[in-house]
Amino acid sequence: MMPACIPDSDDMTLRRPSVAEGLAMEEALLESICHGESDLGLVAWSPCDRALVMPRRHERLAGFSEAREALEARGWPIQFRSTGGTPVPQSTAVINVALARRCRIGSSAAHLEWGYRRLGEPWCDWLRELGIEDSNLGEAPGAYCDGRFNVRIGERKLVGTAQRWRRVRGCRDMALLVHGAMQVGGRPEALVEVVNAFQAAIGDPQRFSPASHVALGQLLPEARVEAALPELLERLAKAVKYVF
Repeated sequence: MMPACIPDSDDMTLRRPSVAEGLAMEEALLESICHGESDLGLVAWSPCDRALVMPRRHERLAGFSEAREALEARGWPIQFRSTGGTPVPQSTAVINVALARRCRIGSSAAHLEWGYRRLGEPWCDWLRELGIEDSNLGEAPGAYCDGRFNVRIGERKLVGTAQRWRRVRGCRDMALLVHGAMQVGGRPEALVEVVNAFQAAIGDPQRFSPASHVALGQLLPEARVEAALPELLERLAKAVKYVF
């Protein structure tokens, strides 16, 4: 078992980088674990600009260049990420939380679900503290970048989750980065429409439904979400204070 200290309060504040800078911060967090510089890291950020973020494999799609130009003309440049899935919009309406942890993995078959639950279950508990009783983990059919471990309100997706693992250099330990993107402001229609515009531009018939998404502000319009974020980050840090 590997104990880890709860991060300082300075690490619990919401940062406002560009989308590119936010993605780079998460990569640096994971690299610090891989290099043995730390055992635990957290970052919360909401971008000061906007972009449609997708795996780099999309760059190989027929019609990608034309789609990129079309999205940029609408004020939605494309950025790439190192995890899989479908395109995800990032804007000032979204708050991202990334948790990085050094782990010893006894069973590779179990660690993916373990990683998602270390993010999703504390997030659900935090939402209940805010007054949302029907938070849960699961799929949200019709949502973009859907997965088994979305944080949902009822059956609607609030937080999309992703993770990646790398080897810690010089040993058999692993570095985990697990990420959640939560729409806080605005309405889902605006972000879903951007993803659907990309789908149309590349000739992909799949479309996503705003009804499968929800924004936190729709449910708690008076909530001071930024002020409540340190409690979420503390819950996440405690969830991985001791790991297998």
